[in-house]
Amino acid sequence: MPHAGNANNNCYPQEDTPVTKHFGLNYATFAAVFFAFFVMLGCLVAFSLYLFDNRKNHRNSSFNALRRSFESERRIGEEDDNYALSRIGKESVYSYFVTDKPVGWLIAFATLGIQTVILVFFIMASEANLQDDKIDIEFTWKCPRDSDGCDDRADWTKAGWFIFCMLMIAFLAKDMIGGCKLIYHSSKVRHTRGARFRYLIGGTGLCSITVFALYVSTVYNRAIATSNTDIIVNSVVVLFIMDLDEWIFFALDAINEKWTEHAADAEVSEMREEIARQRAQLASQQKEIDDLRDDLRRLCETVELQSVWSRWEY
Repeated sequence: MPHAGNANNNCYPQEDTPVTKHFGLNYATFAAVFFAFFVMLGCLVAFSLYLFDNRKNHRNSSFNALRRSFESERRIGEEDDNYALSRIGKESVYSYFVTDKPVGWLIAFATLGIQTVILVFFIMASEANLQDDKIDIEFTWKCPRDSDGCDDRADWTKAGWFIFCMLMIAFLAKDMIGGCKLIYHSSKVRHTRGARFRYLIGGTGLCSITVFALYVSTVYNRAIATSNTDIIVNSVVVLFIMDLDEWIFFALDAINEKWTEHAADAEVSEMREEIARQRAQLASQQKEIDDLRDDLRRLCETVELQSVWSRWEY
């Protein structure tokens, strides 16, 4: 196996990466192709589920019409939005995807773009292009000039990669499952076209960035990790980038709470305010009733005293 080295006798094997061997692409190109494929796959799955749900509901169209006549369309829509928010996360700017706020969509897309660009930097730094000074590849092979052999000095073990898998599952499984459920939720026939589109974009975006983060963390660790601790540290850095959507949401909430108040939360706040007004009104009415009771009691006492006084005089 040919190696390329530096002045310190540190080398790196001149061989194609697994992605190049199997697909003939570098890491960045494969990521772009896979990202586009995943988005199309999400749309195809949602469309297939929509056709299945439409066929199932067509058989029970009379029952659905009767059911819709007794249930409020608005309440059903609110329940669907609440479910979508619970899947994508209320404390994330991605929650704007399930709303109809243009500014919110802009913030969500901007955050998704920022995360993608940051992860792309890790991809570019993992490329096995030894002529590029911007790569982060570690020269872990030692090739003495007086020897024909080379030794790999990397200290990572299977335990390090096992911990890597556990970290990825623990931190990314929730987003992946939530995104898949949101894609499935978007296929329901009862949704309006706008709601179906919003749920599909939110679910596909969440799943795509999650899979991309897993891919980036894997190839970056494979390129530069020299020990188990390196694998853990690199993984944590990528996972921190995945929390960027939540930190931006918290920053917006700190600036103005109304910017992060969803429709369901606004309705709950209005209900609480209405309950508080009704309680205040009841308290005021109760006070008037108590005052009337006191007046009636004093009137009764006055009448009784006059009656006693009249009998005494007689």
